[in-house]
Amino acid sequence: MRALFKDPLAHFLAAGFALFIIASAINPPAPDDDTIRVDRAALLTFIQYRSKAFEPAAAAALLDGLDEEKRTRLIKDYVREEALAREAEALGLDVNDYVIRQRMVQKVEFLAEAAAPSEEPTEAEIAAFYDANRDRYMSPPSATLTHVFVNSADKSADAANEQARRLLAKLKADGAGFNDATKYGERFLFHKNYVDRTDDYIESQLGPAVAKAVFDPDTRLDDWLGPFRSEYGAHNIFVAARAPERLAPLSEITDVVESDLAEERRQIAIDRAIDAIVAKYRVEDRLGGSE
Repeated sequence: MRALFKDPLAHFLAAGFALFIIASAINPPAPDDDTIRVDRAALLTFIQYRSKAFEPAAAAALLDGLDEEKRTRLIKDYVREEALAREAEALGLDVNDYVIRQRMVQKVEFLAEAAAPSEEPTEAEIAAFYDANRDRYMSPPSATLTHVFVNSADKSADAANEQARRLLAKLKADGAGFNDATKYGERFLFHKNYVDRTDDYIESQLGPAVAKAVFDPDTRLDDWLGPFRSEYGAHNIFVAARAPERLAPLSEITDVVESDLAEERRQIAIDRAIDAIVAKYRVEDRLGGSE
């Protein structure tokens, strides 16, 4: 019996049965098909289908928190949808309609998702998942730097380079440090300082020449170097620190790893529930054989 309660398919069937009962309660067979009954159960189901999340408690909290205006709007939306749906059925518009077919498939998928187990992973399971997926949690190399910029929009590239060389000499002569960069050069389109930024990020703003120099292990730290060209102008750079690729310790990202594990388990449970449904059918392949 315990195994039955843990079976994702059993959860799926139970959720489906529950929604069937709710749907039957909302629209019971009656001679007066022109009556649309609006009650709490109908609105809760409407909210869950519209949000694509079958969470009765969350739907109830949302409904109870609505003010009069929003509740009236919700009822109007429900009545409108119900009336149009009934009219479409009366006209036979649901027959052989691929869009409606896809919507029905989605509803079953939502049921499978709602039935997926949500047990919290143990510490040992989180650790095992972390060890098996270390590549997910690798931090790429990063660097901290500042730069002094000379714009080439209003001057030639050669003139910008020459101005940058003069600035470089002044930076060295003044003994300027990381925090002094704002006193020199011209305004740059992006940032003056880059703290713990990756190669891709630096290259996207400062250009490949700067990025290559920043991450070159032979580039001296705490010294002004340049000039380096980008599409915007010339840059003198001051690299304060470089950090190699790093695996984030589990202690720093436990919540992230736990969330990833829970999501993977949820998706596996959904896939199993759907596979169980598919397995009930015999596939006759007219192109190459039967399964």
